[in-house]
Amino acid sequence: MNVHTCFLAGACAVMLAACGAPSPKTTAPAASIDANVPWHLVNEESRLTFVSIKAGDVAEVHTFNTMTGTVTADGGATIEVSLDSVDTAIELRDERMRALLFETESHPALTMSSRMALDAFSEMEEGDRKRIETDITVNLHGMEEVYFADLFVTRIGPDKVLVESASPVLVHAGDFDLDTGLEALREVAALPSISPAVPVSVSFVFEQ
Repeated sequence: MNVHTCFLAGACAVMLAACGAPSPKTTAPAASIDANVPWHLVNEESRLTFVSIKAGDVAEVHTFNTMTGTVTADGGATIEVSLDSVDTAIELRDERMRALLFETESHPALTMSSRMALDAFSEMEEGDRKRIETDITVNLHGMEEVYFADLFVTRIGPDKVLVESASPVLVHAGDFDLDTGLEALREVAALPSISPAVPVSVSFVFEQ
């Protein structure tokens, strides 16, 4: 279900490539970014979060600490999230998610991919912000699903782009055959319920 959380990420990366726009607004424009150089996800400045709801109305925010991503010159974006890096602020719960929900020994990663026209943001300058819509393909737990993503892309530096959710993506545990794992989590935690629907949001920084 965190995957959810995830997929957005891939499209996001793509946008960033499109942001190979001219440098920030100045009286004398600086050299433009090399369109042939790929963009890379800055892990320490990026976040992929998801919200779980248990016992009817108890909501908690979780994230992943390890991600890698690349957007190539032809507009292909790919992001990989280490499921072992899930962080719920409770180590025992992290261990249970790895073993019972994600089954990371056999399914260690979540991947997201997307593609879009790179000239969509060719005129962006530092500080400019655009809203884009795209489809993101998410691979998780041996299954694949396509989601619609509503995103903001902001040029935050001469060689940096921020891609973030304009609205969260709703991911259902059943999309990736995680229902059994979710029920196992509910039982081991002695909870009356855990919602199978999970809102996922991203904030990805890419640099060239």
